[in-house]
Amino acid sequence: MKNTIYKLRVGDQIWAQVVEHISASEFIVSFQGDLVRVRNESLCSLKPEEKILVRVMSLAPLSVQIVQPGDTKRAATRIDVSV
Repeated sequence: MKNTIYKLRVGDQIWAQVVEHISASEFIVSFQGDLVRVRNESLCSLKPEEKILVRVMSLAPLSVQIVQPGDTKRAATRIDVSV
């Protein structure tokens, strides 16, 4: 584990990769090697091995927002992270 999650600040942008689909709204996601379970509260469907750019919205609890340049549908979506 690289401890990337603990170095994040509000406003940071980081690439994440979907590793595993657990349920309709839960996934295992890798944040530069840190594996975390996330709850997808967006209307977007995520697929294993998909890479997403996210912006840190809050730290406690950790919450990130998907940021995809030129994709307005995903710009307003949110993912909550359980560490």
